[in-house]
Amino acid sequence: MSTQPTTLSRTSTSKPPPPPTTTTPTTLIHPTANLTGTHSISLGPKAIIQLRSRLNSTYVPITIGSGSLVSERASIGYLSPPLGVPFSISGPKSVTIGEGVIIESSAIVEAASIGAYTVVEVRAKIGKGAVIGANCKVCAMVEIAAGEVIDDDTVVWGHGWDERRVERKEGGLGGSDAGRRAVVEGLAETLKGAWTGK
Repeated sequence: MSTQPTTLSRTSTSKPPPPPTTTTPTTLIHPTANLTGTHSISLGPKAIIQLRSRLNSTYVPITIGSGSLVSERASIGYLSPPLGVPFSISGPKSVTIGEGVIIESSAIVEAASIGAYTVVEVRAKIGKGAVIGANCKVCAMVEIAAGEVIDDDTVVWGHGWDERRVERKEGGLGGSDAGRRAVVEGLAETLKGAWTGK
C-alpha cells in the first residue's frame, strides 16, 4: 500500500492590498497609519492622518475633507457590519468627515457625517449613521448613539440630552474658520517637518 504525499497548506503573512485611496500632494499620511478595506478612501488637501490611526473602509467608503486631522490611534469607519442600525437621514452610504475637522486620540468615528470645523475629543465614540453638525464639539469620552443627529454649533459633554448646549457665536465654536484653518495648517507644517526631517 502506497501513501500519497500530503500537501501542507501555508498561510500567507503578506498584508492584504490597500483600499483604493485618493490623496493630493499636500495630504500627510504617517507611515504607521493603517488604511484597510475594499471601498474607497478619499483624503482632501492638507488632511493629516497621524501615527497608528486606522481608516477601515471594509463596509463603507470614507471621505476626509481638506485640512482635517485624524490623531494617533483614532479609528474612522465601521468596525462591524451595519446590520440593524437606525440610520439617520443620509443612511449608511459612507463615513464623511468635513473640512477642518479634528478627531483626537483614540476616538472612534462611525458617523455618516461630521460637519466642518467640528472637534471630536479624546476617546469619544460616534455611532454608526450618526450625523454631527458643523462647528460642534464632542467632549472627551462622550458616546453619541447610532443614528443620532446633533445640530450645528452644539457642545456635547455628557451622555444625556441635559448635558448639551448650543453655542451661537459668530464663527462657531472656538473662533473663526480662518483661525481654525491657520491652526491646522501650522500643525501640518510641524508634522511634515517631524516626519520627513525637512
